[in-house]
Amino acid sequence: MNKTNTTLNDALNKGYDLDFGIVFEKAFENYKKIALIGGITIILIVILLFALFGTLIGSLVGLNTLTETLTENSILNFGIEYILIFFGSMVLLSAILSPIGAGFLKMAHLADHNQDFSIGTVFEYYKTKYFKELFFSTFLITIVNVGLSTVLDYFEIPLIGSLISYSISFFTFLTVPLIIFSDLSAIDAISTSAKLVTKQPIVIIGLAVVSFFLIMFGLIAFCIGVFFTLPFWYSLTYSIYNQAVPINKTSEIEEIGSFLE
Repeated sequence: MNKTNTTLNDALNKGYDLDFGIVFEKAFENYKKIALIGGITIILIVILLFALFGTLIGSLVGLNTLTETLTENSILNFGIEYILIFFGSMVLLSAILSPIGAGFLKMAHLADHNQDFSIGTVFEYYKTKYFKELFFSTFLITIVNVGLSTVLDYFEIPLIGSLISYSISFFTFLTVPLIIFSDLSAIDAISTSAKLVTKQPIVIIGLAVVSFFLIMFGLIAFCIGVFFTLPFWYSLTYSIYNQAVPINKTSEIEEIGSFLE
């Protein structure tokens, strides 16, 4: 068993210390290193997705029709077949994009150790053994999350749907770092994430709330600036995980070429 997994077992069995000030300070210092490249990367991804899916859907139903549909109607007003298509598309898209989130966490890890990273770092997990676990874990989380929210919205109780959705996201937000830093399977990572979060829920909620307002500041103050404040979430996630389960500097993250498929 490697050092990281030994530390993980200690965190699960004995708990771990999570100091709000220390985690936030480390997250912010690391964020400053990745903000520019991370923000540019997010902008490029958003442009690519809009170009790809906008062209595809617009060519099928017409761009004006698509715009009117999205602005004037709820997806729940359509037939069951359209709801299922929407539901399946959301789940599949989230799963396909899951390695990108892992790439941002790797960027934060490299920045923390003052190592070089680039825009390409964000996409490296598409070619590693972790792709399958990242895809499967996100698929499972999204299908439960979006499924419950859609059903509850259908029965006109969206508030409960939102609470459940936020709870699922909260308890599973350490799933990705558990996969890429502790080499856990999708199922183990999801369950372990929930166990770790329940050890320090109040501190983590506090950090998440502060992170939300910091990210939204980019939207309110600069509009497009949200793309450059969004990387703070990945820096914070990395810092929380690294304090709970200290990552061995010589872990597989720095030897990514050794486990390429």
